[in-house]
Amino acid sequence: MLLFLPTPRLLNAFVYSRYALVVVCLYLFSGAPNQVWAHDSEPEGGPFACQLEGARGINPALFPNKAMPLPDQRQEQYDVNHYNLTLQINFDETILDGTVNIYFTVGEQPLEQFVLDFRDNMSTHSADLQAPYQTSLQYTHQNDRIVVNFPEALPPGSPGNVRIQYSGTPVAEGLFGFRFQEAPNGSPVAVTVSEPWSARSWWPCKDEPRDKATVTFYLIVPDNLTAVANGNLLADIPQVDNLRLFVWNEPLPIPTYLASLAVAEYEEINNSYVGPGGSFELQHFVYPELVEQAEADFAILPEMFDFAGEILGPYPFIGQKYGMALCNWDAAMEHPTAVTWGDVLVTGDGQFETVIMHELAHQWFGNMISPEDWTQIWLNEGFATYLEALWAEHKEGPEGLQNFMQHHSWGVGYLQDPLVREANHSNPWYYFHATVYHKGAWVLHMLRRELGDDLFFAMLPTYSNKSELLWKSVNSDDFQDVVESVTQRDLDWFFNQWLYMCTHPIYDVTWNKSDQDDHHRIILRLQQVQDPDPEFGMVPYQTKLDLQFFSGSNDTTITVWNDQLTQDFEFLLDFEPGFLNLDPDEWLLHEATVHAPNTASAPSVPAIRLISASPNPFNPRVWLRWETPFASNDQVEIVNIQGKVVHRENLNRHAAGSREYQWDGKDHYGQDCPSGVYLYRVLIKNREIKSSSASTTLQGKITLVR
Repeated sequence: MLLFLPTPRLLNAFVYSRYALVVVCLYLFSGAPNQVWAHDSEPEGGPFACQLEGARGINPALFPNKAMPLPDQRQEQYDVNHYNLTLQINFDETILDGTVNIYFTVGEQPLEQFVLDFRDNMSTHSADLQAPYQTSLQYTHQNDRIVVNFPEALPPGSPGNVRIQYSGTPVAEGLFGFRFQEAPNGSPVAVTVSEPWSARSWWPCKDEPRDKATVTFYLIVPDNLTAVANGNLLADIPQVDNLRLFVWNEPLPIPTYLASLAVAEYEEINNSYVGPGGSFELQHFVYPELVEQAEADFAILPEMFDFAGEILGPYPFIGQKYGMALCNWDAAMEHPTAVTWGDVLVTGDGQFETVIMHELAHQWFGNMISPEDWTQIWLNEGFATYLEALWAEHKEGPEGLQNFMQHHSWGVGYLQDPLVREANHSNPWYYFHATVYHKGAWVLHMLRRELGDDLFFAMLPTYSNKSELLWKSVNSDDFQDVVESVTQRDLDWFFNQWLYMCTHPIYDVTWNKSDQDDHHRIILRLQQVQDPDPEFGMVPYQTKLDLQFFSGSNDTTITVWNDQLTQDFEFLLDFEPGFLNLDPDEWLLHEATVHAPNTASAPSVPAIRLISASPNPFNPRVWLRWETPFASNDQVEIVNIQGKVVHRENLNRHAAGSREYQWDGKDHYGQDCPSGVYLYRVLIKNREIKSSSASTTLQGKITLVR
């Protein structure tokens, strides 16, 4: 495998800017431009996967001069084919005793050293070469790497097998890592979430997403517990000392971040699926007290497999189970064939249905076709999020799709980062900022509009079934190549502007009307007034744009092609329009201000107002929402019933419109706040506006129920 080398397109993305979507329905009034604002109420729907998974409020300044881990150059010289991982999990002492056999193939150059990723807090006991011959090996373990020295170089192209014996107590890290927990009934739990680079925290491996391998787990646990891992169960064998051995095998190549285990006192829910997505077992591992609720929540899966199979092709892990394995968590992770599912998501009323769809979509986008590095994570999360949108459309029609996309434009501050991420961040949460979910889905939504439904829905299964990409790692260029092969079109203009430019179209629209014979003549000027892009300068976005003119019972929508910073259009209509609405069906990521003819009275400007917090009561997270008619710098405070401020955060400056902030129920120090009623205050301040309305405090009540 190669070191990370940015493509020319990726180099164009090395910037940081603000993205925003404000959904507008603008009314005309005399003498002044219309204010830009969002919908009067929160779009219905959710909770969505991005609310559980997407990080918010990441400050790049906290991680200067650091970067995501890159493989040691010596790791380029071999390719891992298979891991045999044996773990005995000692719950009393929270210790792992492990042995891993790494089966590999030497690359084009002789291999003198074998380098693995492994955290220094763990202990390495021995390193042995098992093939092409057997011998003990000298090694060092420092700087989070094991370096094994071969007595003589292994020849190019030769197979090898190195065995590492180790032990230790893994330290939870990154997004989750390896954790010892306790189930609600007091029994022990062990679970892993290794995304993005935490596999190295609990087993020696080549922890690099481009090197995918098959894996077999030999898990030794107390005999009252069940151990679950990827793939198929090959054996469940009683051992001495009240232990059990579970052998799981994943026969398809996956990256190390997707290799997972979950151990607990589980009850199984077993069903079978037969349909366009293949034939296989649906097998869930749940806490005993949640069986009834889990059966209700997961009953939707056969319908989801029907849906996904029709638009994407067969379930990638055909012949293997699919299901959920519970742990103590408030999120989910798409581990192949055994999704790690937080117990708080099991409610029995299906409120997290869209998250189930999200994790299922990852079996195609992320698990079968994986990102070549973490800058490309939108290819996982954007696709899975848009599958949520398509599921909403499948169930509720166009209105469901629009509601979903509205929700994923809610809180425009979360769209201010580049979609293709920068490589110079060591904080793993940076790569899972809500941008990759929200904007990633919007890019696919806009691509659908550009291609049309026939080509778009022909492209999806082509991408998810392209032989050159199956079980491989890809980047954005690979996806673009597939789109262009299906459409027979050069789409550089589309991908360059939406993946690598760091602005978004902001429209300033003026229009006038006059009578011409029996028609009404409309002269419209469309200007793009966004800031210059740091890399490309002041270049226009190229896009279709719908203009909806309406008055009373009459309306018409005209689609124009906008590819200039200033562009004039002329139309003849059969009726006199009173209003103009840009992008009425919400296909475009944009902001807009419309100036009206001097023929209508001005509507009232929307006031600063609080929107109901949801969910309320909540556990563990709540969304606080409000809106203003002007740009502002806002501050959020959480106050307990004793009047003490337990949490405060200053937010980045945002444009006029709706805002949102997610509180996770923790205080200044990251500690869980107790159950109870809390007051939240939002201080809204606009320094440019000299009026009483420029500084306002909104407040509301929320209830935390642990």
